[in-house]
Amino acid sequence: MHYTPNTKTSSKQKSEEKFLNYSDAAKLIGYRSYTKISEFVNSGVINSYSIPLSERKRVKKSELVSLVFESSVQKPLY
Repeated sequence: MHYTPNTKTSSKQKSEEKFLNYSDAAKLIGYRSYTKISEFVNSGVINSYSIPLSERKRVKKSELVSLVFESSVQKPLY
């Protein structure tokens, strides 16, 4: 799924949110290639975004960190 970020946000919000290209996102979570990020986007696990002055799609760092955190939390066995 692909979204274009809302440009009517405060400058504080803009500076806090970081967008990563697929290669940087992959490196952040321990992959050597961007293909896994592309798979995540194509399967709807995370969203991709367009940013001004760039043709490349990006992912939000916060969404990626959230995905990694959620996948690493183990549910108790009952």
